[in-house]
Amino acid sequence: MGIYKVSETVERLWNGWELRMVMLLSLFLQMFLIVCGRRRKYTAGFWIGNLVWLTYLSADWVATFSLGILAQKIGDSETNCINSNRGVIPAFWAPVLLVHLGGPDTITAYSMEDNELWLRHLLVLTWNHNSRFQHFVAGMIKYGERNWVLRSASSKQYRNSVYSEMDELRGKFEEFSNSALFEMTDEQLVGELGLSNIIPEARFLHVAYLFFQMYRVLFADLVLGDSIHLSTHIFLREKSAMDAFKLIEVEMGFMYDVLYTKLEKVRSSRVIFRAITFLCLVSALLAFSLGMSKNNHAYSTAEITVSYLLLYGAIVIEIYSVVVLLFSDWAMLWVTGQRKPLFNFVYQHSSRFLSFLHSDKRWESTMAQHNLISFRLSKGRLTSISLKKLLGKLTSISLKKLLGKNNIQSSKDVGADLKKLIFQHLLDKRKRYNLRMRSHDPGRNDLHEILSERGDQVIGTEECIGNIGWSVKLSDFNESLLTWHIATDICHHDDVRINGYVSSSKVRRGLGLGFEGQDPSWDSYETMLRFENSPKKVSALWAGLKLAKALQALVTQDGWRNERKWEMISQVWVEMLTYAASQCGWKEHAQALTRGGELVSHVCLLMAHLGLSEQCLTT
Repeated sequence: MGIYKVSETVERLWNGWELRMVMLLSLFLQMFLIVCGRRRKYTAGFWIGNLVWLTYLSADWVATFSLGILAQKIGDSETNCINSNRGVIPAFWAPVLLVHLGGPDTITAYSMEDNELWLRHLLVLTWNHNSRFQHFVAGMIKYGERNWVLRSASSKQYRNSVYSEMDELRGKFEEFSNSALFEMTDEQLVGELGLSNIIPEARFLHVAYLFFQMYRVLFADLVLGDSIHLSTHIFLREKSAMDAFKLIEVEMGFMYDVLYTKLEKVRSSRVIFRAITFLCLVSALLAFSLGMSKNNHAYSTAEITVSYLLLYGAIVIEIYSVVVLLFSDWAMLWVTGQRKPLFNFVYQHSSRFLSFLHSDKRWESTMAQHNLISFRLSKGRLTSISLKKLLGKLTSISLKKLLGKNNIQSSKDVGADLKKLIFQHLLDKRKRYNLRMRSHDPGRNDLHEILSERGDQVIGTEECIGNIGWSVKLSDFNESLLTWHIATDICHHDDVRINGYVSSSKVRRGLGLGFEGQDPSWDSYETMLRFENSPKKVSALWAGLKLAKALQALVTQDGWRNERKWEMISQVWVEMLTYAASQCGWKEHAQALTRGGELVSHVCLLMAHLGLSEQCLTT
């Protein structure tokens, strides 16, 4: 009997509190999403990504589940002839759930696939159990707004909208001939585009928006004319590496907002809907408060408390959304575009107010790290016996497995030295591609050939094709990456063992190498370098050992300075990075935006804006 009474009590409590609990849970999920949903835009982390994913999936389910319970409760109360007012469910709970289903402004889609499913979200609007709930305008606006944004970001609608973007771009540049652009400077182009009267502090926003318009066209797999990418090339060639990467960060932020948030769609004239939503919520709160003051026995204390929490929570979320919008790059772009002293003053002093809401943090400038051999060595010291086991482990390893999330050991900052190294390499590559000279020149002026380089151009310049050219010409690019990964690691530790240091701090930071002294776990590296008779010569480790010996021989036998060797290694890595960037599709880069952005995406956009993309026309 005791167990029966306990279960009966638990059942009674659940039946009485289930609706209240799920309503409050839905509010909590919305608050979590609006705060943390925008963090994944610039935060690369396993936990933030998974928490947002779990919350995003749960939020819609909890809201829909609550609507089902609510409909059942209302149905039960209407069929119950003996019914008192006390405990009646407030009429606005259902529309509040529609507001929740509308989602926060900072995240409408978790992934690009969610945009393609916008039609499914319309099914919720068919819920019409009681017509008195349908008059709640705020819920309808919020939910309709979400569907509109999802539909706009779907592949078909996005591609259709880009055609008008292309017309706008053509209108800006059709008056410029290629010959005129060849002679233009950055300042001259700024004047021609009408940006000279924008305050210097905000001019980069407008240049980034111009880059973003080009990005939209590229993302739709369409092509651009010479004048457009020649113009972006003019802007980039006279900037520092840090400024160039900053432009790309702002541009990628614009793209993230278009694909995954409401921020781009709720600006301009559509702000009126936000005002209506806010006024509806405030009026609902006032009406409910007045009703309670006149007759505080209409609802139970629990219903009153939950109602206030829901209304205040919805208002706080709406205020937070408006503040985020006002301090977004979209708002600052509009403010500075007005070219008026008052608006300029607002922009110049906006960072002093509510700086924690200002979207000046766009990318953490980090990249994931995984050291293959260190990962295996973490289970024990490297000996002759464990070396054979390591050979077997590396025989069939793939790049996909290497770069898996579970294999990320740490993150490294993408510092100024690495950005300078990459940007200078791209500028040098661009100099070899001369649009003025239409005739083919072997090794130059062939865009397809330049984009297909994956280290061989650097090695050829250093006249090392005969020694190490094989390492970058393997049939599978993944094998080349693994080979250079292992060889670079071996050379690094061997240099530390011999000299106590690897090279200049600049090269070390550029390659992401952090060891200043010898790691005791690597005391068998000399044995590895001497290891030539591997029973599995097809393994990545054997190829890496062979390459490492050849690289070290450049110093010990060919008289190279150690600095020169590491500079070549750095350039090979950058060239492989540019090759990988050009081979990735734009959708893969767009998916990377939800993980805080990746270095390879930044490089790909830099290449496109320099004209190093096959989507840039050359005729």
